[in-house]
Amino acid sequence: MRLPRRNLSLLVLQLTVLCVSRACVPQIQVPQDTTTRSKIGFLPLPIFYYTPETGFAGGAALLMFYRADTSDRTARPSSVMFDAIYTQKKQVIVEVSPDIYLQQDSYRIMGSMIYIKYPQKFFGIGNKTPDGYEENYSSRAFRVSVDAVRKISGSISGGISFFYETRTLSEFKPNGLLEAGTILGSRGGTTLGTGIVVHWDTRDNTFTPTAGRYCQFSLRASSPKLGSDFDFSRLVLDLREYISITEATVLAAQALATIVNGSAPFHKLAELGGSGIMRGYYEGRYRDRKLLAGQLEYRFPIYWRFNGVVFAGLGDVSPTLSRFRLNDVKPSYGLGVRYMFDPNEKLSLRLDFGFGRNVSGMYITATEAF
Repeated sequence: MRLPRRNLSLLVLQLTVLCVSRACVPQIQVPQDTTTRSKIGFLPLPIFYYTPETGFAGGAALLMFYRADTSDRTARPSSVMFDAIYTQKKQVIVEVSPDIYLQQDSYRIMGSMIYIKYPQKFFGIGNKTPDGYEENYSSRAFRVSVDAVRKISGSISGGISFFYETRTLSEFKPNGLLEAGTILGSRGGTTLGTGIVVHWDTRDNTFTPTAGRYCQFSLRASSPKLGSDFDFSRLVLDLREYISITEATVLAAQALATIVNGSAPFHKLAELGGSGIMRGYYEGRYRDRKLLAGQLEYRFPIYWRFNGVVFAGLGDVSPTLSRFRLNDVKPSYGLGVRYMFDPNEKLSLRLDFGFGRNVSGMYITATEAF
């Protein structure tokens, strides 16, 4: 299940976007504040978005921000986000997300503690599961994850990762694969592991890049030796490039590879679809041990603060890298509109319509897809 991991990370970014936006909170520019009058502040924030996986979703959040040393005017402020969300599809998400900077930003500790009650869909495993097949089920999970990274050189940083999750599943489709217990992970269980993460980031802007590149490598492993019920590893390589064609137009490209080895539960397999890459497909519509996907997006001005995008992508999943076949690859394409509510920080709201093979999806959220 990728939505609680990827989309909640995106949601935290959305909330951070809202809190720093002069357009939304003109009297408060907290994360950019360089005064020394207060070490701790609080900011309440509303939450609203739409994806095919959740329907309309709403909630509230509280951002606590602080500086360990108010005399340091260059250090980034640390923050802790508390949020609670309820969706149209009766999903409940409660999360605490710290983002801590230490020693003049040389060290960064990012994490989350999440409780999820999440009715969702299972379509089977593999890249040829029938279009009409799906199983509804409900998942309850408690997850803790922590990444601790250090600047290595220039734009490169790296560090270690820790994750823990306990999950129970219920309300299966009668006589389905999950109810039969033939799918690994359908009886729930505990996942516990550690790993490494490396980032290389030369983007000129985090929210709406127009130049530079972003590369992320992560390798995480779960083992019974650590107390986990599952023994597997998961490698993710995410490569992004941004090219300015003219002053106002940008060509953005992304390549994504996920490789899962070992005895992974079905909800930890590589999944295709979602609001970030392969838009139009339900997150997890196709899942297997390996994922290869890529997309191009052309971003151009329309009028005033409105911008447009057209995008296209290709992707697929497979049990092994050698079994990827060109005629099995799924297409993704679509278009969207952006409203830049803060031109100074390049913060946008987005509306995307994505299409795939016999599927489509609409996405209303903040920031670019990648």
